[in-house]
Amino acid sequence: MPLLFVMNILIENVKILTMADGEEIKNANIYIENEKISKITKEKIEFSYDKKIDGKNFLAMPGFINAHTHVGMSLFRNFSDDVDLMTWLNEKIWPLEDKLIAKDVYWASLLSQAEMIMTGTTTFADMYYFEDQTIKALEKSKMRAQISRGLTLEDENNSKIKENVELFKKYENSQNGRINIAFGPHAVYTTDKNYLKEISKNAKKFNMPIHIHLSETKIENEDCMKRFGQSPTEVFEECGIFENKTIAAHGLYLSDNDLDILSKYDVSIIHNPSSNLKLSSGFLDCTRIIKKGINLAIGTDSSASNNNLSMIKEISLTSLVSKYKNPKNLKAYEVLKMATINGAKALGLEDKIGTLEEGKLADIILIDLNNINHTPQNNLISSLSYSTFDTDISYVIINGDLVYENKKFVYLDQNEIIKNAELSFKNLKERK
Repeated sequence: MPLLFVMNILIENVKILTMADGEEIKNANIYIENEKISKITKEKIEFSYDKKIDGKNFLAMPGFINAHTHVGMSLFRNFSDDVDLMTWLNEKIWPLEDKLIAKDVYWASLLSQAEMIMTGTTTFADMYYFEDQTIKALEKSKMRAQISRGLTLEDENNSKIKENVELFKKYENSQNGRINIAFGPHAVYTTDKNYLKEISKNAKKFNMPIHIHLSETKIENEDCMKRFGQSPTEVFEECGIFENKTIAAHGLYLSDNDLDILSKYDVSIIHNPSSNLKLSSGFLDCTRIIKKGINLAIGTDSSASNNNLSMIKEISLTSLVSKYKNPKNLKAYEVLKMATINGAKALGLEDKIGTLEEGKLADIILIDLNNINHTPQNNLISSLSYSTFDTDISYVIINGDLVYENKKFVYLDQNEIIKNAELSFKNLKERK
């Protein structure tokens, strides 16, 4: 297995979609020095490189940012299908999750991270438990991540909250700055107001962001109104959750007042189209969110409810279903923003990633254009959103480190991951 070392990379003569210059696609060279983009220019400059990539048949763009997922759940892929969310959780997922051990989550995390890398994702926001194992897996994969410990009410002496704080103290800005830690209150139906207030208090104390599920289903909203006389958004506001930087996954059933609250606190909503549709939760009216000026990003949710972690699929699906009522809804470039710079904004990383600009961290993917599905190249923006296959991802660079080269993993052993993930699930099913 290769050792990590600082590398200077030259990507020569490549088409570039910076996501900072609108829809303009230009031909230039990208110079990567240490972990940053040092220069983007058509000019040849004197540069000492360790690796040169011929970009002639590729398009370079920022790596995708998967802003909501649960990477430790990949062992449950295709385990429970064709049911609604609450049946899926109560009868299938939660009983099996109770049997998970740390080793299971380690291999599940590596399985998920390998899948995300090979499909062009460089950063993800995660909510789960045994998160130290997900962080351990990140040492191998070299991905960038915001990690949050899933927090639910069955929490004697607030031990889960304390565990989340310890994760922050131990891992915040670790692995060369690639790891950030957030709080992960699961949802309004798995917490109460006192618990949410305690989380908010700790988030303020340690200046930690928050990752939640919000208004994913109608029944969630209805039950919340019966329980509190408030919407989930109103409950979270009262408890001070939104006074911390917050990403809210799903947001399918938000009132106008809810949207005003989310806009007031600059909460980012994370759209999860495949999971929403598969669990029959509904589909987010993206244009309504955008018109309110709310930052809207994209996530895959887990591969247990998706059933994969391909941001390319989510990009295409987001745009296509949004056009159901109006063909002008969500143009291709708007969706690409949701998958890149909007995801960076959601995680508070827009000054570091999300666009290809000089001085920013080098999180870059190269997409192969020399194939059937990108021919003819009439409109590359549309081609990226509607015609790209996962297998078109040829190179992935994270933090200036080449982690996926010519469609092969640099640091990960694919066969080892598959073997151990299969074994983990077999043992999990047999565990009493």
